[in-house]
Amino acid sequence: MIKKIITPATIAIFFWLIGLLIVNEYYYPYLRPYLYLSIIIAIACVVMDKINEDKDE
Repeated sequence: MIKKIITPATIAIFFWLIGLLIVNEYYYPYLRPYLYLSIIIAIACVVMDKINEDKDE
């Protein structure tokens, strides 16, 4: 049961959330760029996953 909960994706989301809390608490002026960078990285990961998925077919 615990194997289904602890996956690389949930660990990455956990560290992203910890980073968000730190930026929000100590570096508030950088909160918007942190979120924009998070969106760019997430879109890049999705695109790379789709490219690798197409190569496997």
